[in-house]
Amino acid sequence: MIKIDFSFYIAILLALFARQIDVYLTYLIAVVLHECGHLVMASIFKWEIEELKISAIGGFLTFKNDLSKPVLQCFLVAITGIVFNLLFGFILLLIDGPSNLIYTQFAIAIFNLLPISPLDGSKLMQAMLRVIFDYKVVLNVMKISNIIFLFIFVSGIIALRWEQYFIVAIILAIFVGKFQAAVPYIYERYRIQKAVGE
Repeated sequence: MIKIDFSFYIAILLALFARQIDVYLTYLIAVVLHECGHLVMASIFKWEIEELKISAIGGFLTFKNDLSKPVLQCFLVAITGIVFNLLFGFILLLIDGPSNLIYTQFAIAIFNLLPISPLDGSKLMQAMLRVIFDYKVVLNVMKISNIIFLFIFVSGIIALRWEQYFIVAIILAIFVGKFQAAVPYIYERYRIQKAVGE
């Protein structure tokens, strides 16, 4: 099932209003490639897709019984989107491709490494922490790290005077708020999936 988040429509309208639709379309190409990376690795592990949600800051795939999957598989599925962007970026560099598309590939890869929910960096961090800690502890650590890294991200935007990225920070803050509120539900879903899997 494909769902379009309201923020996606806002982003399209803002891009049209600012006459930056070509920039946003370049970004969407990078996002599609990124999600293809996740899909390729997930299909190797025979994961079933539950939903693809498209928002202003990217696409977010959810899979059936995603919380009970083996940690290594979770790590590999999360990182493959980033790898696809980096590979495509390097290929474009080698063939002297469009500079804006090259920049966007690397920017999307770096941005997704941030350990802020729902970005891939948070999924990578969760996978690594799950090797050591119980999932309830992992979720509580993620709640704290979300706030810390969101603060660092916003501070970086202010320090570098990248005002154009404030909208990204606002959207991230909304997602972080949703994650913080959903932690009890996520843990309960994890317990159910684990019990069914056993």
